[in-house]
Amino acid sequence: MSERLKTRVIWAWNVTDGFRWKISLYMLLQTISAMLLLFFIYFSKVAIDIALHVVHGNLRQTLFFLVLFVFFSVITELTASWIGEYVRNGMLIRLQNRLAYSQLLLLWEKTRRWRTGDLLVRLNSDCADVVQMLVNTIPSFIVTGFKLMASFALLWAMDSMLAKLILAITPLFFFSKIYYKKMRKITKEVKRAESNVGNVLQENLKFRSLIQSMLFTEERSNKLSETQNWFFQVKTKQLKFALLSQTVMRMTFYSGYLLAFLWGIYRLHFGEISYGTMAAFLQLVSRVQIPVFSMIAIFPAIIRFRTSVERLLEMNKGERETYENQIQLSPPLTLELTRLTYRYDELEVIKQLNVVFQSGMPTAVTGASGKGKTTLIRLILALIKPDSGRLTLTQGGCSYEISVATRNNIAYVPQGNTLFYGTIRENLLPAAGLASDEQIEEVLKIACAEFVYSLPDGIETMIGESGQGLSEGQAQRIAIARALIRGGSIWLFDEPTASLDTDTVKQLIPNLLHAGKEKIVIFVTHDRGLMESCAQVVQLD
Repeated sequence: MSERLKTRVIWAWNVTDGFRWKISLYMLLQTISAMLLLFFIYFSKVAIDIALHVVHGNLRQTLFFLVLFVFFSVITELTASWIGEYVRNGMLIRLQNRLAYSQLLLLWEKTRRWRTGDLLVRLNSDCADVVQMLVNTIPSFIVTGFKLMASFALLWAMDSMLAKLILAITPLFFFSKIYYKKMRKITKEVKRAESNVGNVLQENLKFRSLIQSMLFTEERSNKLSETQNWFFQVKTKQLKFALLSQTVMRMTFYSGYLLAFLWGIYRLHFGEISYGTMAAFLQLVSRVQIPVFSMIAIFPAIIRFRTSVERLLEMNKGERETYENQIQLSPPLTLELTRLTYRYDELEVIKQLNVVFQSGMPTAVTGASGKGKTTLIRLILALIKPDSGRLTLTQGGCSYEISVATRNNIAYVPQGNTLFYGTIRENLLPAAGLASDEQIEEVLKIACAEFVYSLPDGIETMIGESGQGLSEGQAQRIAIARALIRGGSIWLFDEPTASLDTDTVKQLIPNLLHAGKEKIVIFVTHDRGLMESCAQVVQLD
């Protein structure tokens, strides 16, 4: 086994952790159901032969066993199906949660190459393919193998020649390497096309207001049509190949059934078998062929599974953040940036920057577009690491490098609308877990967001995605309150006044400066009035 294949097998095995005994129970019940049906076939032969006086026996007792076998077979089959569906749903939810959480921990620099639509397709379609294989396809393959051997053995016992003929016409080309390669190539194309459709759909829905306002409706609709047409073409190619495969399978199936029928009629005509044996023949041919076709069907599923596993593993490559050993600091603090340099590829955005931020000394950071303001925020938040230089936090005589471990000391307000779908209370509380109504009221007052209490449902008012239902200024003030309720010894604001009117700014900035008088307060801004309110201004060139 190659190292690459071994990695995928171990990963898939770990996905089943916690569900293995339920999968085993599912397989056991499926096997019992198969055995009961085989007993039914045998006793149906006996019942027909007794009814036609070919053999002697108790017809009533035989019919009783027939009913009993059918009843318990149905019960075990339904129970197995319920367990299989339960496990499938549980495993799918857990796998999606783990992968989504892993994406949240991925370093910011590693997430830039991913598009949200593609990730959503992988988390839905690819996860479903993986779980389907682990919960249903592989167990069914094993159970089907048992069904095949048991049915074939019973058929062989009745007529070895018929068993050989049935085996001979099985469409073995499905096991060929040519079929496998062709199917895998088509499957990869379908997955890529599906991801592209997901990307365009996600962008069209996320930016629908922008699309409407910029009159891009036709262009974006055409873009979606193009990607859908590509998906349709590769999906059609897959369907054509599947149709060809199914045609061969069906022709083989009907040939086998016809062969069994003609062979049975021939032997029945010459009195070599009974009517009961003839009926059993026809049932057993199905019991042999259907498992064979079920086992053949696993190969397209294996191809989808392998492709999906590769896509899910690819999605989570890269270094991740860890939130262990968090460092909690209290004012007064000093944040010092020493000879800080950062490049995006070959473009040097920040070069040899030296700045000191101190508690009680609010600072405005300004500069033209592209001069590193957003990059500086990411460096302070430890979302990215500098190419050279240091960022250190000092409390008393102790110094700490800026890292994920120090991020919990920072209350951050990003630029733009960053609210989630839900109530205003739900938007506030993720920052601080449980908070009292008094604490919520206090931060809303500081953020000039008391307007929430005049809304129809107050703080329980539902807001749409990205703050839909609120003005940009209202959403910005709630975002500020969300950051303040989190606490922290460092307050970091990115263009906090951009969406606010003059009167609100005149009230908000003094509130923030007073509430943060013992903290490190940093405003990234172009607002001249805000700069004049700060103790120092840092100009990025």
